[in-house]
Amino acid sequence: MRHTVRIFIAVTLNQEIQKVLSRAQDHLKRLDCDVKWVKPENIHLTLKFLGEINLKEIDPLNKKLDGLFADSGPIGMEFTRLGAFPDAEHPRILWIGLKDNGQEIARRVSILESELGKMGFKKEAKPFSPHVTIGRTRSPKNLNLLSEALSTYP
Repeated sequence: MRHTVRIFIAVTLNQEIQKVLSRAQDHLKRLDCDVKWVKPENIHLTLKFLGEINLKEIDPLNKKLDGLFADSGPIGMEFTRLGAFPDAEHPRILWIGLKDNGQEIARRVSILESELGKMGFKKEAKPFSPHVTIGRTRSPKNLNLLSEALSTYP
């Protein structure tokens, strides 16, 4: 029996945003690349990746974080650009960047880092860069077309 699970804290996206992201995926699918596309309903904005967590730690974690953002309203954000990790010439993870209007995403990440730090979780070494993952490449098939699209996609 498995005693750990991969945990991350994320913001779910409304259906209107999911539809926009699905259209972007549909446009890229025409390139016929070997990409595993994230289902639109599963696309999310990860605020903090916690890694492998012991199942016994999940309830205390939920209790600590439950209600943390209960008084917060919606997050204002805009899509900025299509990109890839590690870079456009070697795309493995396809993402769409987000502009953090009003710094609401950054504020929530800061609060999360503080609260999770109190629980022994390490602070992220890299600065937070808001994005949503829309796909992962599986092979080099037509990656040159994908690389080109990454530099020209509005």
